[in-house]
Formats: sequence, C-alpha cells, structure tokens
Amino acid sequence: MSVKKIAKKISFIRSLYFWLRFVYNNKYIPDFKNPKTYNEKVNYRKKNANHPLFSTCADKIAAKEYVASKIGKQYIIPTLFTGNSITETQARSLLEEHGDCLLKANHNSGPVYLLTTDMSEADLKAACDDVNYQLTVDFGKYQNEPWYSEIKPQVLVEQRIYPEEGDVDLKDYKFHIFKQKDDSCKTILQVDFDRSTNHNRAFFDENLNWLPFSMKYPCIKTKLDTPVNYSKMLSLVKQLANDFSYVRVDFYNVNGKVYFGELTFAHGGGGEEFTTKSHDLWMGNLWQDDPAN
Repeated sequence: MSVKKIAKKISFIRSLYFWLRFVYNNKYIPDFKNPKTYNEKVNYRKKNANHPLFSTCADKIAAKEYVASKIGKQYIIPTLFTGNSITETQARSLLEEHGDCLLKANHNSGPVYLLTTDMSEADLKAACDDVNYQLTVDFGKYQNEPWYSEIKPQVLVEQRIYPEEGDVDLKDYKFHIFKQKDDSCKTILQVDFDRSTNHNRAFFDENLNWLPFSMKYPCIKTKLDTPVNYSKMLSLVKQLANDFSYVRVDFYNVNGKVYFGELTFAHGGGGEEFTTKSHDLWMGNLWQDDPAN
C-alpha cells in the first residue's frame, strides 16, 4: 500500500473516530457540513478553522502579550518562567523565590500542576516530568483542534492567585461571546462551582438571569450574586471577543481584582452534552457568523 493510501486511510479512521465520539457524547447524529447546533458548529470550526489569531490566542504564553495589548497588562497573571523544559531544581528555585506557583504547558489544556513550597521532591519531579512529556505530544492532533499544532510547545510557570477567604477555588467566570450580524454581541456566562469537591455549573444571560440548562455537569445553583466589577469584566470580554465570530473568554475575579484566564475557541471540544438538544440548537442559533472564524 502506498504512503498516500495509508495516509488517506488514517485520515478516514480519525474522522470516523471523532464522528463516533460526537454521537456518543451528544446523543444525536450531527450534520457537520451544515451545522446548526452549538456543538456542530464547534466541530465545523475544528475542521475548517480559518483565523490567524486562533493559534496565537490559544498559546498560553503568546496570549498574554496579545491580551495585554488589547486591554492592558494589569489583567495578566505574572509569568515566572518559560522554557523548552524544566527540572525539579529549577522548580524548587522558583518556589523558594516566589512561593506557590502553577506549572503548565502552553500548547494544550492541561493537566496543570499547583507547585507548593512544602511539596516533596518526588511530587515535584513527577510534575516536572509530566509537563516535559506533555511538550512531546501534538495536542492539536490529539484533540482535532489544528490551531494547537501551530504552537511551539513550552513550559510556563505562573504566579499563584489565591481564592477569596473562605473559598477553596478561584471564582472563574467563562463568557461565551457570539458576534451578531449587526456587530453587537450576545453573552452567555458560565460559572463552575466546587470544582474540587462537587463540580457543578450554571449558565446566565448578560444580566445574570439564570438560564435553564447545563452542559456536562449538573446545575445546582440558579442564583448568582453580581461580582464586584462585573460591568468592567463585561467590557473587557467584549473587547477581546471583537475579532471572532465566537470565543469563550475566561476571567478570574478575586475581591474585584480581575485576572485574564484564557481564550477558548472550541469549548469542550464540541462534545459536552447539553441538557437537551433544543438547548444545543438555541445556543447554536446565537452563533450567527461563519464558525470557521
């Protein structure tokens, strides 16, 4: 069998795998050529991505510079280290100088490691070894999101941002922003609660009215107190979303201090099941412009 035929066969098998995974996750037969639901459009984007900023903004290192240029560096979590690899000696030195910090790869979606000053050498080495290994994996091919394959894999260590007093996790606000035909935008806010103990999530409109659906995780909470500086967060996310037909913009908020989290172009890989397909279609209808962009 020729190399060309082998490559074609591998491509077919990969396409079939992702199609079957979609059906398994979403419980319906998709139409990727004429997408209507939100998850169909995410998968259309993955196959037809056509935006020069996708790879820049998905790169956890390059995205910081891009976002700082758009809204200001005061919203950026400080970077402590970048490199082509990291050793436990380097990591220990960073801990001694800066205290607890976060270790991650820049070209994928994790796992991310919280490094603490009281970590054992064995745990610290295991974290460094795993992130170094992550750099060898083409996450774009693994996830079928080609913009990740264009990122040069690097190690990133960031300053740790601590939760508010009494909280276990940071308050993480994920804004799904859909550009409309008239250049306005529709905003859906996703908030995840109790990630480390009883992961649940809820969705709200821009005015923080609860929306009666969820994705992947159950909805327990239907009310949300208005975050400090909420209007400021809304203004910032809309600035960052302006160049895209759809993007998810994440911010952390600690007592009103706002930090940029990430820009995501294929939430859940287009495989997180909605409460009903009707809600999947409803959110897909908000996505009015070309999903490839």
